[in-house]
Amino acid sequence: MTSLTESAVPYTANLPTALHSAANVRELDRLTIASGVPGFVLMTRAAEAAFALLQARWPMARRCVVLCGSGNNGGDGYVVARLARQAGWQVSVLAVTAPERLQGDAHKAWVSARESGVEVRPFSIGPLEADVIVDAVLGTGLQGDVRGDARAAIEAINAAQLPVLAIDIPSGLCADTGNTLGVAVNATVTVTFIGLKIGLVQSMARCCTGELFFAGLNVPENIHNQVPPLAHHVVPANVQAGLTLRPRDAHKGHFGHVLVIGGDLGMGGATLMAAEAAARVGAGLTSVA
Repeated sequence: MTSLTESAVPYTANLPTALHSAANVRELDRLTIASGVPGFVLMTRAAEAAFALLQARWPMARRCVVLCGSGNNGGDGYVVARLARQAGWQVSVLAVTAPERLQGDAHKAWVSARESGVEVRPFSIGPLEADVIVDAVLGTGLQGDVRGDARAAIEAINAAQLPVLAIDIPSGLCADTGNTLGVAVNATVTVTFIGLKIGLVQSMARCCTGELFFAGLNVPENIHNQVPPLAHHVVPANVQAGLTLRPRDAHKGHFGHVLVIGGDLGMGGATLMAAEAAARVGAGLTSVA
């Protein structure tokens, strides 16, 4: 994929090296708002990045269905719907959470979408028809397995077998572990904001995220300096480019067997380090003798 820069578009295919927990990113968001950037401005920047990616990834699309839940993730979806409507798209919103219950910036986003002429209907189980689906059902604050209407919405998205753009994180995916919380959206593309959530780059998450993009939303560097990341990527982009993509249904038998022999009594450290390294770089099976 051709690399994109934030100076040209509001999102990039080049992911940052810093990896954050969901709590870290919420703190980055809080500090940015405290520094004088209104929360609705950040929400609008996120939606603009998402809609720009939507247009670039599916240039022939003109119909979208946006599924919106509660909280700011749903608010992002309402702003995306408004932008699509203003761009001449045929757009409708299926509200998984009653919009009247929204608060703060999310409520403001719903009002602006409705005033721009976006059709907002309660979510009901049934087939979804569009050129592309936008997933804004659940964000990074999910605790426990997905239930109720949110689960039904995720299942409807997956059953539609249409292209899906996930906002910030595929609904139902844990932002910290990359595990599926009962059920998760299988997105074609995911665009995440402010900080790269560590769960999005865990191996199990790849089946849900699809292509992963990042939008920093112009959060100042001094804000990032106040929130140390959990970890960093250790594989440079030029090395990643040379690695062959693995099939998602692959198993350990496809990728070789490494046997590490060594280590006298009390001298097993190097052997263990070599074995761990072999496993981490992709050996299907590693054995130590």
